[in-house]
Amino acid sequence: MKKWKLTLFVAVLLFTFIVLEKKQILNSHVTDYVLSNDDLLILTNWTKEVFQEEEKVTVMAPVADSHIGEYNTMQSFSNGVLLSYDEPLTIYAKHDGFVIFTGHTKSLGKTMTITYDTGERVTYGLLKSLDYLPYTTIKEGEPLATMDSGTFYLQIERRGAMLDPDSIKGWLQ
Repeated sequence: MKKWKLTLFVAVLLFTFIVLEKKQILNSHVTDYVLSNDDLLILTNWTKEVFQEEEKVTVMAPVADSHIGEYNTMQSFSNGVLLSYDEPLTIYAKHDGFVIFTGHTKSLGKTMTITYDTGERVTYGLLKSLDYLPYTTIKEGEPLATMDSGTFYLQIERRGAMLDPDSIKGWLQ
């Protein structure tokens, strides 16, 4: 049983007992136990403990195995570039951002578009797998997608203009 269901059940049960005692239908003395300050404090602490989320500790080091900048070749394609790699690659979020598109396109296969908090809109294409759905927030350094060895598409838009290959080289570093 979920914690919130259990807590809701106990709260409804206590409320029912209190109402029945006030109407003098039931004589259980629940109000004597529940409405004292000490017992109320115990119930409050118990409820907080039930609803308390597990403490999450963020353990994250800088992404050391992101080799996106170590491509073999770069070619212009459409509004971006095709980068080639000899080994499979995991693509990590460059900044905090928001996924605005994930799906399959005719020319780029599995594709993901992210708007980073820096204002850049980045499209990653020719991917093997996608790790996020659209309308999902992402944090810097989180894995976004994977790709097999071979070709990978990258398009970057900054302030309404597409970056040229030389600017994309700088962005990859």
